[in-house]
Amino acid sequence: MLEAISQGVAALGFILWTWLFGVVLIIGGIYFTIKTRFVQFTMVYDALRLIGGKDKAANEATVSEKNKPKNNLSAFQAFCISESSRVGTGNVTGTAIAIAIGGPGALFWMWVMALLGACTSFVESTLGQLYKENHGDRFMGGPMFYFQRAYKSKLPGKVFAVIVAIMYVFVFNSIQTNTITDTFISFVPERIFIGIAVSIVTMFIIFGGLKRIAQAATTLLPFMVIVFLIVSYGIILFNLPEFFSAMGLVFTSAFGAEQIAGGGVGFAIGTAMQQGLRRGLFSNEAGLGTVPIGASTSNVSHPAKQGLVSCFGVYVDTILIASATGFFVIMSGAYLEGYTGVALVRAGFIHFMGPSSEPFLLVMLLLLPLTSILGNYFYGETSLRFLTKSKSAINIFRLAGGIVIILASLAPLQLVWNLGDIFTGTLVTLNIIVLFKLGKTAFAVLDDYRTQLKAFKAGKGPEPVFYDDTIGVDTPYWKRNR
Repeated sequence: MLEAISQGVAALGFILWTWLFGVVLIIGGIYFTIKTRFVQFTMVYDALRLIGGKDKAANEATVSEKNKPKNNLSAFQAFCISESSRVGTGNVTGTAIAIAIGGPGALFWMWVMALLGACTSFVESTLGQLYKENHGDRFMGGPMFYFQRAYKSKLPGKVFAVIVAIMYVFVFNSIQTNTITDTFISFVPERIFIGIAVSIVTMFIIFGGLKRIAQAATTLLPFMVIVFLIVSYGIILFNLPEFFSAMGLVFTSAFGAEQIAGGGVGFAIGTAMQQGLRRGLFSNEAGLGTVPIGASTSNVSHPAKQGLVSCFGVYVDTILIASATGFFVIMSGAYLEGYTGVALVRAGFIHFMGPSSEPFLLVMLLLLPLTSILGNYFYGETSLRFLTKSKSAINIFRLAGGIVIILASLAPLQLVWNLGDIFTGTLVTLNIIVLFKLGKTAFAVLDDYRTQLKAFKAGKGPEPVFYDDTIGVDTPYWKRNR
């Protein structure tokens, strides 16, 4: 029965991604790129500067202590929370699945998705910051808040919040848990034992609230990313002939049906493109509306600052991390041998590093999905807090999330991925429609930032600080007397 359901969900997903979701993603990315004057390319250095440094202007701006949340997060901490959701199974297992189904050309379309999606991520995160609210213990923002502005009603935001809460805690965390289970099943007698262990660790962290989630993300994420990139690109550096051959396959199979390595395996352009767009979106979440939930928690002096940080996060997620996975999987040729998912990643890694490297891979395939579970849960709880302030409801939600992790360890892999595809496509369509409606406001915020930044760099003005009356909008937070 589960197999039949999985096939039905897959068929529905194929139709929707061909005629709706993929079209919305591409058109939205191109439109925002043009209207922002290619911000994702022209302001990369500024994004790096904001991630690596402290925002002095945020603390020096005229903000009274009573208007500051108890838990102020920096741009870097908010970046880590957002990246903890992005950097996980989508970068590793998702990339491997895309290549197994769509061939090496799927990686090219993941890059396209990232380059266009980075601009979409800038727009949504800037709007999330612009319309954020101080809820006492934290800033809260995201689509739930800017949907209200677009439709002048709370109902659309509430619908979006319900979808995010269900999708991230009950669907996306199922995917992450499934990956961990598939990785460690050969070491334990039953899958459910793995689910219980993951659930206990997750419950310990999320019951500690935002502060503990932020601490876990800022501790684990930089370490994991740096180590994974060093090892992965080390493989590439020491196997350059195979790398150049893999690059050729990426481009040739991206634009047509190719017979790969003389093995008679064909990958059509439509399949490569669709898999690239699907896995690219799952990998970097650009346009989904969820990254602004994390981006809105930071204390910055200008909304565009966190927009730029989120924009750069797409590059870290897809161009660096997902590409590293894609390269050694293609270089190994393991995708031609019937492997997929975790098995394909393991086969590709061991091909170059040998069986002795498996403990390292096991650690990475545990920590990457685990941090994603935490980031996903943060999005889910924030959405629930938009709907209710009941502490009992939040605690029940936390317990339900732990139970789902246990059950997800038993679910078929393809079913949870197919469900995830439909949910992500639905969210991105709803969100991008609103981004079109509010786009002019985001562009005005960017123009204000560019003007102030130019004066600051020329020594003719202070570091950019935003006030809503500058562009003629009314916001809950960005007042001159805040």
